[in-house]
Amino acid sequence: MPPLSTEPLKFSLPTIHHDQLDNGTPIHCIFDPTEDLVTVTVALSTGSIHDTTPGETSVSAQMLNRGTTRLDAAQFAEEVERRGCNLRSVGDTDACSLQASGLSEWFDDLVDLTAEALTQPRFDPTELDTLRRRMIADMMVDLVDVEWLAARACAIRAYDGHPYARPRHGTPSTLRTLTREHLVAVHDRMLHAPRHIIVAGPIAPDVARAKLNSVLGGLPNHTDYHRIDRATMRKRSGVIALRPDAVQTAFRIALPSTTFAADDYAAVQLCTGVLGGYTLARLFTILREEKGYTYGAYAFGDVRPHGSTVGVVTSVGNEFTLDTMQVIANEIDRIGTQRIDDEEFSNAQQHLLGSFARSNETPQQTAGLVWSMIHHQVPMSFYNSYVERLQQLTPDDVREAQRTYFTRDAWVVGLAGREDVIRPALDGMVETIETWTPEGYA
Repeated sequence: MPPLSTEPLKFSLPTIHHDQLDNGTPIHCIFDPTEDLVTVTVALSTGSIHDTTPGETSVSAQMLNRGTTRLDAAQFAEEVERRGCNLRSVGDTDACSLQASGLSEWFDDLVDLTAEALTQPRFDPTELDTLRRRMIADMMVDLVDVEWLAARACAIRAYDGHPYARPRHGTPSTLRTLTREHLVAVHDRMLHAPRHIIVAGPIAPDVARAKLNSVLGGLPNHTDYHRIDRATMRKRSGVIALRPDAVQTAFRIALPSTTFAADDYAAVQLCTGVLGGYTLARLFTILREEKGYTYGAYAFGDVRPHGSTVGVVTSVGNEFTLDTMQVIANEIDRIGTQRIDDEEFSNAQQHLLGSFARSNETPQQTAGLVWSMIHHQVPMSFYNSYVERLQQLTPDDVREAQRTYFTRDAWVVGLAGREDVIRPALDGMVETIETWTPEGYA
């Protein structure tokens, strides 16, 4: 077998042209004349974290492209699709976005349709009822999904008392209370939220600015929202989501983590990779390859503006629950206390670097990086520095991050399935154990 390449990854973001509209809205253009596809993203810094009624932002955002004052839902969809374009609207926890993409020849039309969806949504009651029924039907499916139940159980204490602990799509009970008036109020919040516009593709920056300014330059100045505190974890908590007929136990475990801007961000990412970031990682190797308990066991970083965790996720048959809990505990103890082997460290390092490079090759992917830097309020040089830092790290450099973040002294364990199977697995692993049954889903 030939040796692995030791050539350093040379990564730098392409040139990003920064400007602003007449109303002060920042625009960021990633110009690539060799591309055919153009993507326009309008990102709004408000999300379900600001909800008064859980689910109101998610529903309002999804309704933006379901008809406008001028066009009903079918007509609006036809206007988009007959150009071979796509326009999607999303309401997430911390932000909302409208993203339109298509061939560059349709750029003007894409911007016009995006602006129309953002500023003149119809909020048709019939469309609202249709969307609500679909969302509630999806939620009924979630109730029999032990992985979804485990994630919800974990969130309750991983984001203890914080808006992050709420389901961002709401519950059937809260969705049933939403009216057109709710959506209009949320829409007003969206229009006054801090916003950024990102254009990626073969559109010259001056052309992009002129067109965007003509239809979005009149948006109101943004309003800053009340300060959101960082989420805190209720340490050493166990939460059981009851599913009495489950044949599997789903695991969702949260450890405290760091922010994008922190000096130890790259170190935590690398340690997470060693623990469970890919198929050569420890959890996958032991639980799938050696023991054959599961199809996959992973660790991942969930970095948010107001709270961050390292998550561990897997599902196993009931008969393997006790041993799986012990394996995860042992591996967290081991990565928290022992120096990582040089080869294992290098493998995780190469995986992170390679994955990053492969997933950031196009202007549209660069647009995603630009938004993440804006969203987390880090400099536009962040990813250049991150890649450089990731390559410089050695096993000795991450020892402090191992000790700080990978400890069972602070974990939250969410498990879903049969209580008689799960409770013995949690004994001695946490200080408190509570059961949870979804409320508001009747």
